[in-house]
Amino acid sequence: MTWQSETIHEKLARLRATLAQAQDDLIDAETDLADRMADIRAFEAEFEARAGFMMTQLANLEAEVNDYLDRIKRRRNKQVFGSDYRSADEQFRRTWQQPVDAAPAPPSPPSAATKAQIKKLYRQLARRFHPDLAADEADRAYRTEKMTAINDAYAARSLTELLVFAAEMETSPHRAAPRGQSETEMVEALEKEIRRCRRRVQEIDLEVKNLHNRASVELALEAKLARRQGRDLLAEIAADLERKIARKTAERDMIKSQFDGLNRQSE
Repeated sequence: MTWQSETIHEKLARLRATLAQAQDDLIDAETDLADRMADIRAFEAEFEARAGFMMTQLANLEAEVNDYLDRIKRRRNKQVFGSDYRSADEQFRRTWQQPVDAAPAPPSPPSAATKAQIKKLYRQLARRFHPDLAADEADRAYRTEKMTAINDAYAARSLTELLVFAAEMETSPHRAAPRGQSETEMVEALEKEIRRCRRRVQEIDLEVKNLHNRASVELALEAKLARRQGRDLLAEIAADLERKIARKTAERDMIKSQFDGLNRQSE
């Protein structure tokens, strides 16, 4: 049978089946994106716990070195010119560039079985609460709020939170589609939803393709390749940072000694 000869009821049935498939494709795409983002955030947290705090420590040491160099310069200016001039740049650094505390260590990653349960729960919740499956604007607002919280729980790999949402899903009533539409209006509405789901899938595909632009994604790939070679890239980065911190600490101590010597001369 060709589409040109199908009845309105057959067309509605076909469009409903097409929409159901488009919605499934959308949920699959959303899940894939959420998986990738959760993995990225997990790697970023691991990097921060193993090496990121050292980068902060190194940056603070560099700030100390620069501060002592500026103070030495001012001290010498005062001795020579009788002026303790501070540039605007220096005043900005002293006021706003304060040391940053190290981030707390991330929680331990879930087991493979738990990750599988989390993913299954997320897909079930997405099918129930995804905003693109809304019947009307009020339903969309309700679903958007729920899905935002679900996405946050999934990104955190929090099985406990997802189980709470799953229990709520069992008791939360499904919102019925609005009634009173003509068959022509129903066809238009179905076609519109199909286009929106497909457009969102295309947007998600583009987001996934652009993820490689994140510096952490490139580093995560390098770390994965290093593991295949029996290397721990983050440990190597941490060891390199430790060496830089040791050198910068020695430099800071030397410059501080110079500054203390100038202070003693002025006493």
